[in-house]
Amino acid sequence: MLIEFRTYAIKPIEKDNFLYWFEKKSLPMMKSLNMHIIDYKFEKDNFIWIRTFQDTKEQAIQYKAFFESDRWNNELKDEAYSMINSINVQLFELNNFTNNLNVEQISGKLLNEYVPPGRKV
Repeated sequence: MLIEFRTYAIKPIEKDNFLYWFEKKSLPMMKSLNMHIIDYKFEKDNFIWIRTFQDTKEQAIQYKAFFESDRWNNELKDEAYSMINSINVQLFELNNFTNNLNVEQISGKLLNEYVPPGRKV
């Protein structure tokens, strides 16, 4: 199983517009392609979201379906990139994953970090 952690630095003036774009345009399209989004949130000007894939084969199929689609290329892409300063993606592969668990069975939410007293950075 793959867990994808995505962080987008959003232009401060575009936070509300980006959230609307994500929830009303991008998220429905991803869900229609059977992408499994765990959770998402803003942390300051960073939009953080997590999605999972069964394996690299499923990831490649879903990426191709999304990023090569007419809707992405003709409608969504330019609008998205106009609101984003940078994108960082971290991919985590679970080594001891049992195939009995499907990505749709995974749920959770992003929590705020615990900042220990006295931390300077």
